[in-house]
Amino acid sequence: MVNTYLSIFLAKGKLSLACKLFEIFTDIGVNPVSYTYNSMISSFVKKGYFDEAWGVLHEMSDNVCPTDIATYNMIIQGLGKMGKADLASAVLDNLMGQGGYLDIVMYNTLINAVGKAGRVDEASKFFEQMRTSGINPDVVTYNTLIEVHCKAGRLKDAYKFLKMMLDAGCPPNHVTDTTLEFLEKEIEKQRYQKASIRRTDKDDFS
Repeated sequence: MVNTYLSIFLAKGKLSLACKLFEIFTDIGVNPVSYTYNSMISSFVKKGYFDEAWGVLHEMSDNVCPTDIATYNMIIQGLGKMGKADLASAVLDNLMGQGGYLDIVMYNTLINAVGKAGRVDEASKFFEQMRTSGINPDVVTYNTLIEVHCKAGRLKDAYKFLKMMLDAGCPPNHVTDTTLEFLEKEIEKQRYQKASIRRTDKDDFS
């Protein structure tokens, strides 16, 4: 019953009413379950209320209600979409400190978050950690790595991940095609710049 009422208020975006209802039920001795906490966290993250989401996460742990992989997936995905790479890493540290593990969705989200924040080496580190832990990268992983390395001007690394993708037998999709078009343009741009530099050097020498 608690979850039903909470879902109604949360779906309508009435977070203050949902929080009040949550307090009422906990005060009368109704113990929230993981689904209850996850619903609250998901709504806070979607609204960008990360401090509140973080508070619910800690309350969840304090009440000996185990955080599950869905809890962390929601938070990390939300932080990734908002470009909060530092906070996403902090959530990861919290998860690992509790003996938890990452699934492919969280790895992909983290790689995307840190890569688009310009922390390309950190994205590569998560990729290696992912493989070491026995999780096979998928097309989303490779597309993200190719894209962030392209945009960082590291075209050789982008091509390396493309080759790894093909060697692993991972079939490309429409996102891959778009990313490869961008890669080709960047390669051509670099070739043009190098050719221009050579012509300038020759003119100076003459």
